Amino acid sequence: MTYMDRTFSAMASGRPAMAARCEPRELLVMVIEDEVGLSEAFRSVCECLDVAVVRITSQDDIGAMLRKHRPMAVVAELESAGQDGCYVLMTVAKYDHDLPVLMMTGEDPTLLGAVDAVEEIWELSSVDKWPELLGVGAVVDFLFRAGRKGNCMRLMSI
Repeated sequence: MTYMDRTFSAMASGRPAMAARCEPRELLVMVIEDEVGLSEAFRSVCECLDVAVVRITSQDDIGAMLRKHRPMAVVAELESAGQDGCYVLMTVAKYDHDLPVLMMTGEDPTLLGAVDAVEEIWELSSVDKWPELLGVGAVVDFLFRAGRKGNCMRLMSI
């Protein structure tokens, strides 16, 4: 009989082993932005749902913050001063391919194509792309899907 642990099976599949998949996600959304605005919009909705919001800048070590906070979702702007959205997606992929990400893309189709390429190359499974912050209903729907996926929230939007 052969014993095969998760590390070996992950290496055999071509994907790196990720400890993040074993750890439960926290009822927390990590917002990556340089100017306060996006996090405040999420905070007003998250407060009603008892979901914490952690704001970090694009200059921060995103990988370390993911490991520290274990968020149920990440929200980021595609264009930022420090690390752009594609770098954020690559960092998330190294941490957990299945972590829900909401990327604020803007209207530029070239940048949207870059996000699509990174999403495909890094095998990300849960990236939502919005040209701008949508209404409260869309935010709540994103949060509920992220919470269910992370097994930390049992609410569903109707």
